[in-house]
Amino acid sequence: MTTTVTKGAVVRCQANGNMEHEFIGTVVKRYENSAWVTIDEFDPRDQMNARDLLFQSVIALKRMTILKAGEPEPEPEVEEAAG
Repeated sequence: MTTTVTKGAVVRCQANGNMEHEFIGTVVKRYENSAWVTIDEFDPRDQMNARDLLFQSVIALKRMTILKAGEPEPEPEVEEAAG
């Protein structure tokens, strides 16, 4: 069973072009292959980077690990046949 990244999930993100070290964040919004996260915990050496990013970033899903699950995904709506 795979767990998908959803809003509210706490994730560990790998270093990327903006942050030089791993950091922990909370998912604000999920996109198709990435997620917008708030940067909650980071390496002190990334203080200026985090501040420049206003403590938020968009990260590829494949570059994050879920530490705590977020909100459940909404069930797809099923249309009832009229008849």
